[in-house]
Amino acid sequence: MTTGTTDGNSFDVVVVGGGPAGATVATLLTQGGLRVAVFEREHFPRFHVGESLLPANLRIFDRLGCHHTLRQAGFLIKPGATFYDDYEGREGTTFMFQPTPFQPAFAYNVVRSPFDELLLQHAAHAGVTVYRQYLVQHTRLFPDRVVVRARNTHGEQREVHTSLLVDASGRATFLGTTLGRREPLPDLGKVAIFAHYQGARREPTVPDGNIRIHLVRDGWVWWIPFADGVDSIGCVLHAKVAKARSGSVEALFAEVLASSPRLTEGLASAQRITPVHTTANFSYRITPVVGDRCLAVGDASGFVDPIFSTGVFLAMRSAELAADTILQAFNGQDFSARRLRAYERRLRQGMAPYLTLIRHFYEPAFLDLFFSPHPPAYLFQCVLWVLSGAAFDHRPLWLRSGMGLFFACVACRKATRWATGLPFESRWHW
Repeated sequence: MTTGTTDGNSFDVVVVGGGPAGATVATLLTQGGLRVAVFEREHFPRFHVGESLLPANLRIFDRLGCHHTLRQAGFLIKPGATFYDDYEGREGTTFMFQPTPFQPAFAYNVVRSPFDELLLQHAAHAGVTVYRQYLVQHTRLFPDRVVVRARNTHGEQREVHTSLLVDASGRATFLGTTLGRREPLPDLGKVAIFAHYQGARREPTVPDGNIRIHLVRDGWVWWIPFADGVDSIGCVLHAKVAKARSGSVEALFAEVLASSPRLTEGLASAQRITPVHTTANFSYRITPVVGDRCLAVGDASGFVDPIFSTGVFLAMRSAELAADTILQAFNGQDFSARRLRAYERRLRQGMAPYLTLIRHFYEPAFLDLFFSPHPPAYLFQCVLWVLSGAAFDHRPLWLRSGMGLFFACVACRKATRWATGLPFESRWHW
């Protein structure tokens, strides 16, 4: 199935993958005057994990011109996040987003099947040519063009020529598999297990729409509420934990959920309405992210631990950065890796605060401050700035100095734990 307008078999840009990253970069490039085609191998709508967004997403929706449609879709507003430490028994802590000059104080929890379909349809309406259920099988890079060959579910083949190729294939990492390499991030060999539930009892003291994160013995659990009464619940475990367990994935999932009294109570009368899904070794980097006449966006450029719900935001923001770089490349008719590398540098720079915070989150000393009943307002404002997505593009001096002070406090607390015989080793190695 093909939607949108086409100009034979020649395009300025071909995008492999029609998820949030692919739909975003395709829409922005079309709005910039380029002829763009998207090849999506799956049948939409389809089930997908990654359902909790950040306030920083909303600025991108405004730029795409689809925010009004998203509001009409009725997705549940997410005002913040609530964390529980069910392993060491710390009291829960709630973060409420705060407005900034460039983003609001809320986000959305989205069911990915209609959300992704909405973004892809918006791309088609903007003028993107969308080839649905087309698997890109082969690409050839020449000095003056890229040749892409794809086949649909009926066996029909299509060959198109393009000036530049964008890999938005997600975890399939098309370019990383064919032209580069995919490297697991050290100590992040984790396994995610997840499903949707109906009839769960939501914690009445938690603000409606807040995502809940529960730290448990072998990892952590997410609880994401949706507007229709369905909840997405999943756990992230170290791969070693999963391998050490015998029995089915369903049994392991049930065992992890049962390790938390809060989760046990909330799910007592709930019914699982989807199969239990799994994904393993999901934290990785792709090298290189750019090449001559090609670059990767979203999960195709790498993925990190989802503890702070950054996945969809980082996918769409990387696509936005890529679109700006590609438009500049067309202005200069320079599609070399050297010209495109500015995108990769900007992407790595933007992701740095999140990688730092994720790594510290697995330290007991960090959690002592994170779950403090009387947190220093200034320091927590810095953490909240990162959690909202603002730190990707905006890192003023007060934020950098505040985060430095926060991590210095973590180091002091770690020394205190060591001196008093409390556990101090990082859970990063779970």
